Amino acid sequence: MDFTSIVLVQIAIFYCLATLLPTSRSNSSLKISAVFVLIILSMSWYFMPDRMSKIGIGAWIVLVLIPMSLMQRLESLVNSSQYVAASRLAKWLRWLMPSDGMWDYHYLLEIVALAQTGQIGAAQELFDRYQRNNRTEIGRSATALLYRSTDRWHEYITWVDERLTRGQLQLDRSTILVNYLRAFAETGDLRRCIAEVAKLDRDRQLNTQNLHLLKMYILAYCGRVDAVTQSCQNLLSMYPAPVHQFWIGTAELAAGNIEEATQQLTNLREVTKDSCIQQDIAWRLAQPLPNLDKLTPIDWESVARMEVTVGQDARYGTQTPSNASTPITTLLIALNVLVFCAELGWQSKTGDRNFSFIAWGGLAAPLVIAGEWWRIATANFIHMGILHLGMNMLGLLYLGKFVEHRLGSFRYLLAYLLAGLGSMAFIAYFDTRWVSQPQVTVGASGAIMGMLGAMGAIHLSGWRNTKVAAAGRQFQAVIFSVAFQLVFDLTNGHTSIVGHFSGLTIGFLAGLALLQFGTKD
Repeated sequence: MDFTSIVLVQIAIFYCLATLLPTSRSNSSLKISAVFVLIILSMSWYFMPDRMSKIGIGAWIVLVLIPMSLMQRLESLVNSSQYVAASRLAKWLRWLMPSDGMWDYHYLLEIVALAQTGQIGAAQELFDRYQRNNRTEIGRSATALLYRSTDRWHEYITWVDERLTRGQLQLDRSTILVNYLRAFAETGDLRRCIAEVAKLDRDRQLNTQNLHLLKMYILAYCGRVDAVTQSCQNLLSMYPAPVHQFWIGTAELAAGNIEEATQQLTNLREVTKDSCIQQDIAWRLAQPLPNLDKLTPIDWESVARMEVTVGQDARYGTQTPSNASTPITTLLIALNVLVFCAELGWQSKTGDRNFSFIAWGGLAAPLVIAGEWWRIATANFIHMGILHLGMNMLGLLYLGKFVEHRLGSFRYLLAYLLAGLGSMAFIAYFDTRWVSQPQVTVGASGAIMGMLGAMGAIHLSGWRNTKVAAAGRQFQAVIFSVAFQLVFDLTNGHTSIVGHFSGLTIGFLAGLALLQFGTKD
């Protein structure tokens, strides 16, 4: 198999294995599909190795990748309250994922859409017909959405208390538990909401995004405007702007800025097309906020800890703020893409199907030793194909934006160049000393692995200097990524393990050194 086929097969195998992990939040349909794809890959490798890549990759795309992508799109539509579009998508998605209540999910989303537009009678009629789906996770999610989208918080609490167990609340991947705890605050019992969230945070019993959401709710009810704004910009930036504006307005109300906050929420209700937000605003302006005088000193201590952890998670989380300026990352991606387009243009013009990376500046150790040192730089911007370029640029977009935001543009560029040039120089040295027939090396992966090392340095420094738990968790994630890359390199004969891990090491050391000058925030 060629380089592209080997990489795609590896991605398919790792993706399927990750789907089957006990910690995976994939539903049973995807887990069954992942097992089926692994069986197909194994059988095609044994019986038809020459067709393994086409058969296995095709099965992975159809049975796992497409359903997973559509499911993520469905969740995005639900989170943004686009229930009509979500219902249409769910109607088609059920044929790919028929288990876990997905077969009737589009009906339940249609119920929520009717309720959202004020057609409560029609929604209730359909709801009574499909209420049996409370036995499934998706059925419970749709029922919860019905109560939540109509701000029937008292009924929501009663339904959960009578129908669901604590285990179902915490095992479900939906936001049933999140809105259940929010319901207590909306109905005046903020103390219970604070106590439950503090326990979930202490015991790590909820996924990170939902925990961030609950903390943001509590901080808003307590009038912590700056913390809510920081949470919206960093930890919860995936939510639509009207959601951010609603909760910042709620925090302003709780902080005592009643006239200004009321005007902001009123204006938002007039301009937003999200009827769920409109109903939330109507509820907010009609109902009193929780009475903060009822909170005890212990409650306020919990709120203060949440405010601190929100700042720490925003500082050491991998989510780069949506308003962060990262011009060097954008420039580097554009430069790599332009060089690749020039490669394609040259191939098209000359008809050269066997593209010569040497002529374009690829790294060849004998030529570097002979004096062509410039290849150490140029090889970083040349790629073997669209997959090679795409994987590297996705890595650069994710890692580069984070490191540039934390170190600043100049120090980030310095770390990137040190890792890229250093890894290519080390490859040239290694090939000269220990490889009898050196291969041509191209690609930005050494520099990008350097950014992974710099990210690890940032998190390790935060954990060692301030003992921030979030930094420690993120450093562990970096270690896992390094282990994954090691396995990937060892099972792929077309990647440079020397270049990857020399770049990683240089980036880590450069990150530690540059952190001595502080960070941007």
